[in-house]
This record gives sequence, structure tokens and C-alpha cells, in this order.
Amino acid sequence: MNRIYYLPVFLFMFSCIGKHSSDAPKVIVNSIIEPIEDVKADTIRMNVQKSVIQWIATEMRGIRHRKGIVSFKSGFFLMRNDELVGGNFILAMETIDVTDIPTHEKIARNNLLNHLKSADFFNIIEYPQGSLELTNIQKLGSDSLRISGNLSIREVTKNIEFLAHQNDSIFRANFTFNRFDWNIAYKGSWADKTLVDKDFELVIEIITEPHFSCPMKSLRK
Repeated sequence: MNRIYYLPVFLFMFSCIGKHSSDAPKVIVNSIIEPIEDVKADTIRMNVQKSVIQWIATEMRGIRHRKGIVSFKSGFFLMRNDELVGGNFILAMETIDVTDIPTHEKIARNNLLNHLKSADFFNIIEYPQGSLELTNIQKLGSDSLRISGNLSIREVTKNIEFLAHQNDSIFRANFTFNRFDWNIAYKGSWADKTLVDKDFELVIEIITEPHFSCPMKSLRK
């Protein structure tokens, strides 16, 4: 007679499990903001080989963590009067990799990577690139910045606001976003969708090349 209580009890226990836990703040999501069309500034190129994005996701409301990286294809900042005023960065989505599964566990690694690259998540065949186009940079302190930028993943572009730090040639940012807002969602059953938590964390580290002067007329290509 107690069997009817099993499902409610299970759901209650499941709801009590911690979600993705991180000190990284969530981004503020807004509609697309058009960047200034005519920006005259110096170009600060990024070092593609040294710059990287680390991604962190959790499964089953925080029970298991997944970690990996994705590389940049290209990118630059715009600087005017010694202050950052813009930038544009292209992500090479085909480089997405997993770092929390040992390389000798080939089957487990390939299964997860194939799933991430498939239409269930990032769909890299149709959308091989992502991008972050900076639309506003506000200096908060000696090395602190509040940034807004248009983040494009898959077929979705939204403007996000986040905090970042810049120290000489190193730019760092760490934030989380709701992957469902960018259609990064496994189109399976309710259980399939909720096995991977909705919050997705990015740790961005951009290393810039030595400064040289190269006027840019626009952020747009």
C-alpha cells in the first residue's frame, strides 16, 4: 500500500539535491544591442594559442561535475586612450573537449564528446562557430570591468552583462548562464533534459599580444 508514495518521495529527495554550485555570478540577459558602427581605436590582438575558455557543467542537480575546454578561433580588443572600448571574439566550437575524463578512457570520452557536438547540444555541424561581440565596457576599478556583449551560440544571440578583470595582458571573466536560453538542450524526455543541469559556467582567460597601433573603423567585419 505504500508504493504510491515512492514517486513523490523520490521527487522530493531529488529536489533537495544541490544544483550547480559556483561562486560565479549569473549573467544578466538582455535583447541584442547593436554595437557602435564607427569605432576608431587601436587593435589589441589576442594570443589564440594561450587563450582558452573552460566550461563547467553539472549533472543530476550537482551530483556530478563535467569539465572541459573550447578554443578561440580569433579575437581582438579595441583600445582608445588606454581604455578598452570594444572587442570581438570567435569560438571554434569543433574544438570543444572534455578534461575530466582520462584520455585512456576512449569510449567514455568519445560518447560524451559526440553527444556535446551533436544536435542534442551544440550542433557543431550547423553552427561551427560561436561569438562574443562586446557592446559596452565600463571601468569599475583599477582592474575591474563591467561588460556587456552579444553572445551567439547555435542560432541564438542575446546580450549579456558580466564582470571581468584585466591585468596588463591578461583578461579574465567567470560567469554562468542558462543554457536553455541559447537552445543548448537535449530534446529528450523530461528526465533526459534534467539530467544535465541548466546552468553552464564559463571561465574565460584571454592573453593579448603586445600592443600595436592599428585603427579600426568598425567592430563589424
